[in-house]
Amino acid sequence: MNIHTLHIEHVMLLAIYTLLVVANSLLYKNMKGSHWFSLYNCFALLGAVSVALRGQIPDFISIVLGNLFVVICYFCLFLSVTALLGRKTFQLYLQVFFVLVGGLTMLQYGFFHPDTKLRLLAYSIVLGCQQAQIAIFLYRTRTGVLHRACTAMALILMSLASMNFIRILGVAYRGAPHNYLEAGDFLAWIVVANTCLQCGAVVAYVWLTAALLRRDLEIQASTDPLTGLLNRRAIEAAAENALLYSRQHQGDLSVLTIDLDGFKGINDTFGHNYGDTTLIAVARCLETGLRKGDLLARTGGDEFVLLLPNTSLESAATLADTLRHSIETLVIHSDDTESSDDHSRAKMSATFGLAQAESSSNWEQLITYCDKALYAGKRAGGNQISAFASPNETSRGSNSTLLTT
Repeated sequence: MNIHTLHIEHVMLLAIYTLLVVANSLLYKNMKGSHWFSLYNCFALLGAVSVALRGQIPDFISIVLGNLFVVICYFCLFLSVTALLGRKTFQLYLQVFFVLVGGLTMLQYGFFHPDTKLRLLAYSIVLGCQQAQIAIFLYRTRTGVLHRACTAMALILMSLASMNFIRILGVAYRGAPHNYLEAGDFLAWIVVANTCLQCGAVVAYVWLTAALLRRDLEIQASTDPLTGLLNRRAIEAAAENALLYSRQHQGDLSVLTIDLDGFKGINDTFGHNYGDTTLIAVARCLETGLRKGDLLARTGGDEFVLLLPNTSLESAATLADTLRHSIETLVIHSDDTESSDDHSRAKMSATFGLAQAESSSNWEQLITYCDKALYAGKRAGGNQISAFASPNETSRGSNSTLLTT
């Protein structure tokens, strides 16, 4: 196999990859890290072109800059995946170190004291370490819907690293010709393997971006855009799973519905912007009182629902009283300077409706029970905690019971 011809084919494939990636990054400008991935492909292409033109351009460009371009391309890949996954890491400094070592060794063995064997060894060590580090970062980051995509890309990068370490062993054992383009089948097969794996890296990256887009869409579909809490659809899905688990394991499950008192008056008096500020503040206040496993949702307007797995009615009432007191003492400030004093004096309170699941309960019934209890609290003047007494509990009757005022 002619290694020069293989490098020309490598250039042609990288050119196609680069055009597709740049076009994709222009299409998804808001995708974090996409511009770094475009640079990864551009530097990889520049490196491949430099090697393919060896003998027709100055050796400094072909050997030193050409190899350095490839080292820089993996630095850009590292920046791309960290930006894409939203992870900051001190491993960046290690990548900078690899680039510096790559540049110095290429100058030493490619320009000042040319030595093909030592240059290939140094180049392979630097690239192998870069690729292995990115692979480990991706493998450790894999979570949720990103698990398979991160794992696939990590495997491809680890395979690329393996190719470099195989090249180290081969060159150390068999040596290397003075002119790299006269290398034999061993180094030629390394080029073939690298070409295929770089293609796989592009595909894996696209898979990773698609997985991230899917995750973002799922989050948007299940999240209330104002407060960032779960929405009605998400809490209903979670509740069905919680009810099934409760029936199977005979565990307690309680639900709270929360409705702000006099919220329409707040909107009418201070405006809808202040009303939105109030809802966000109440959501954060409720979140601070949650335990691990509790799920909070905004189901519409000023209504919230709290799903409490492994929680009895009595424990739910205790938690509700803590939340009620937190909301009662909440002070919400407005940016409206003309009426900021009125805003700071505006009193906030909420009414809570409680119900506990039974073996035959479904979500619709639970919410109905909670609403009945909540309406009883509203009729009693608000700022109440009211629990629904199950019809099966004959000693308590079927009416709602006010637990606090």
